[in-house]
Amino acid sequence: MRDTLSGNCLAKKPHRKKLCSMPQDIKNRMWLNQSIKTLFYRSWVPLTITLILEFVIFEIIGRNQGQPGFASLSTIILILNQLSIFGIMAVGMTFVIMSGGIDLSIGSIGATAGVISAMLAVRFASISGSFVPFSFLAGIMIGIFIGVIMGSIITLWDIPPFIVTLAFMSLLRGLANIITNGKPISPVPEEFLVIGRGMWFQIVPVSIVIFGLIFLSGLILLHYTPAGRHTLAVGGNEESARLSGVPIKRIKLFVYILCSAFSALAGVILASRMGSGSPKVGIGDELAVIASVVIGGTSLSGGKGSLWGTLLGLCVVFTLNSGLNWIGIETFGQQVTLGIVILSAVLMDKLQGKLKEQQES
Repeated sequence: MRDTLSGNCLAKKPHRKKLCSMPQDIKNRMWLNQSIKTLFYRSWVPLTITLILEFVIFEIIGRNQGQPGFASLSTIILILNQLSIFGIMAVGMTFVIMSGGIDLSIGSIGATAGVISAMLAVRFASISGSFVPFSFLAGIMIGIFIGVIMGSIITLWDIPPFIVTLAFMSLLRGLANIITNGKPISPVPEEFLVIGRGMWFQIVPVSIVIFGLIFLSGLILLHYTPAGRHTLAVGGNEESARLSGVPIKRIKLFVYILCSAFSALAGVILASRMGSGSPKVGIGDELAVIASVVIGGTSLSGGKGSLWGTLLGLCVVFTLNSGLNWIGIETFGQQVTLGIVILSAVLMDKLQGKLKEQQES
């Protein structure tokens, strides 16, 4: 049976008879409004349009300033290289927010892991260059260890994630400064620079390849494993998930370990790219990451999210930053713009929720 809005009226129910009696132009307008609302609920549609508009607008402004070439392959690769480190953190953050939590410590975790990894790389290089890759693994293990501690405090003591991760943000930043006396660890051995500065087939930066693998593993985890389904269930309705037999505490512990491990990996890659382990890096990174995740359609209240949406959110945020740099906007202006983007994303999330409730009612 075709829908009455399409023009064929096989109506037996009262509301369908009412639709059949309507003029065709009214039914067409209703169909158009319904289609627009459906597209509005799909966050990838406005994000894709926004991304295209960003490239068009910055290309036009750049040409007027005598700087054409923003909408080029080299710029796209540059943007992907910049967002790759944040993207690795954003994959973990997506799982945390989908579960109904938040992690404000990711920048400090990255700095701590990067510092320790750089220190070990220098020590290992004095023995043999072949031992340097173990410093990468050590940095990731530091992240896992931090995730276990934070996740355990949140789940066992039932302390709000905002408070716990805020405390660890300060604690780890202080620890990184104590370890290094506030100074960067440099120089580092050449072998340490591979994952941050290396090129895959002399075309694509290694960091983009690593991000691609992390993103793919996140997709598999979210869509094809019980852990992914349980994460959404916990964020959607924790009590219902508990009654359904979902291991609430294990899932919460898991997402914080995952996020911390990915944040540590991102910190190690950043240290490799910079050629030093600095305790000053990563300050404010959590804002850009959370903004990208929320812009991508992941609800701050949990229970809803998409890694593809997160990827689009990252592209929108970092294309915006690169475009502002391209046309000569200072860092302070970029910070103001990012704040506006975060606020707009939260308001959009609330608006989508209200419209969905109205449609269902």
